[in-house]
Amino acid sequence: MDLNSTYKDRPTLLWIAVLIVAAVGVWLLIQGVLLLGTDFGLSAMDGYEEWMDDFVDIIATIAGGIYIFFGLFTLLLAFLIYSGSRGGKTVLTIILIISILVGAMNLIFGVYLSIIEFILALIVLIILYQPAVKAYFGR
Repeated sequence: MDLNSTYKDRPTLLWIAVLIVAAVGVWLLIQGVLLLGTDFGLSAMDGYEEWMDDFVDIIATIAGGIYIFFGLFTLLLAFLIYSGSRGGKTVLTIILIISILVGAMNLIFGVYLSIIEFILALIVLIILYQPAVKAYFGR
């Protein structure tokens, strides 16, 4: 299969970008559900166990909700670029640039686990500005 070919009237490269963005959205949803469904144990000082456990539960619920929100938002962006929305492409481009900058800073500071996020964001950004994909959004 040639990357410059089309499938269902969409460039093959666009399909790759959509699949990457959708996979990131699903991954964020899974992380959110796991945060909401996990009971975190916390060793605290005597007399504060109940209060600290409630605090940790509140933080885990907020974090899980944020992950689920961003997962749904990322899936929406995947759908928007699939459908050829210029606004979706613009928002995704801004998010990708921010993600690349944050990933680069993480790599500089030694957080090497963020290399996957950095590489995926870079790949999707490059794909969005390939001639076949640009033509698809320009129609």
